[in-house]
Amino acid sequence: MGRFSNTLRIFFDNNTTLAYYYGMTEQNNYTIKQLSKRLNVSDRTILRELSRGKMKSVRVGRKHLISENELDRYLHRESSNINNKVECYFRENSGEMIDLLHQLVSLPSVGYKTNQEEQLARFIVKKLEEKNIRSVLLKEGDAIAIRASYGWAEEGVVIDCPLDTAPVGDIDKWDYPPFGGIVEAGKMYGRGTADCKAGIVAAIYTLLALKKYVDEEKVRVELVFDGGEQDGSYKGMKMVIQRGLHASSGVIGYAGDEFDFAIGCRGYHRYTFKILGRSAHTGSRYNVGVNAIENMAKFISEMKKTKLDTSKLKHFPFGQKMTFSLIEGGREINIVPDECTARLDFRTTPDYSKDYVDRLIKTTIKNIKSKDKKFQIEWKYDLGNEGYVVDEKEKIVKSLGASIKQVYKKSPAIVANGPSHIGTLLAKEGVPTVVWGPRGGNVHSYNEYVKINSIPKTSLIYLNSILDYFDLC
Repeated sequence: MGRFSNTLRIFFDNNTTLAYYYGMTEQNNYTIKQLSKRLNVSDRTILRELSRGKMKSVRVGRKHLISENELDRYLHRESSNINNKVECYFRENSGEMIDLLHQLVSLPSVGYKTNQEEQLARFIVKKLEEKNIRSVLLKEGDAIAIRASYGWAEEGVVIDCPLDTAPVGDIDKWDYPPFGGIVEAGKMYGRGTADCKAGIVAAIYTLLALKKYVDEEKVRVELVFDGGEQDGSYKGMKMVIQRGLHASSGVIGYAGDEFDFAIGCRGYHRYTFKILGRSAHTGSRYNVGVNAIENMAKFISEMKKTKLDTSKLKHFPFGQKMTFSLIEGGREINIVPDECTARLDFRTTPDYSKDYVDRLIKTTIKNIKSKDKKFQIEWKYDLGNEGYVVDEKEKIVKSLGASIKQVYKKSPAIVANGPSHIGTLLAKEGVPTVVWGPRGGNVHSYNEYVKINSIPKTSLIYLNSILDYFDLC
């Protein structure tokens, strides 16, 4: 139970909070001064509610007396209305939300091009300032991130969405202009709609609703929109963490095409391998050289023969994965290649770490050398993070899961993601992080889209989860 578990809070338009303690007895009658002291608000707040007719009193001489029954009626009426208020707020602002998403999609922010990320970041900060949201643009070298916040509680919830997107690819394979933000049949198409600009919009309007309806002293929500997500460097979020992130739980706003609620993901470990050979003319009768590409092919083939260990974690039935995704070598068609480079992307489940991958590589090299004494290979670890899974009993899992069910009238499937994400970095910092965002699909592919009616629903889910997380409902 939280420290406010026996308290019912009501929020007014001017961010004044009334906190009603259930320990009041039915026989109690309160003067204005007694009630203001008990509820930790000013006398003026009580008088204002009486003058508006929202609360009724009985005059005894010069005093107003408010009965326990009247107070109970008043507080429960306001409590039941707050969900209706925020739902109406998101519905009324849905057109504005779609317009903002269209503007974000029109600004390319392809990963590996930091000038594009910065252009998008400056546009978002300007929008936040226009809406009087506290925000700051952080930049160190090629690391970039936006921070925005509401609330002064000691610890809070961070909602994270990346600024950078996947490349467009072959533009002729798009049915819609990738930066056009075309809306058709309830879907907006464009690069970054689902990953993750719709999530950025949902997060911003969640903060706006909190600002309008919730007492700032009782919550703390931080928005982080960061660069460097696509290449796995996570430079933006690392910069934020170094400066101090006051978060006890996290949510990532990736869109999904399945009704899945992710509470973890695989880790990723990336390596570079280099084999040196000896060049020669491909037609030489005696000097045959040493073919670096053929030796790299031998190494890759031996690595792929390895049967990867199976995860024992229930959310990772898809297991681990090894992918040699880049290979480069050779200079001309008539020259035996004397150098070949390959890169490995290895996805590990949380019960296996980088050490497991290192052992596999070392064992494979040892086995090849036992048969070919001349085989030489250099390798280095590039970057990565371990996988993680959040306990289903964590409050963020319960709060968000219940809110999803409340809005969509069905429970999501609790899963883990195959791809890695910022959650691996936050988990390392002790911040349990889950994934839920608007509904969309074709992420990293052609005709990426998001269902526009899911954006205000996502904001409502976030807000309800935050209220529950901070024991405010």
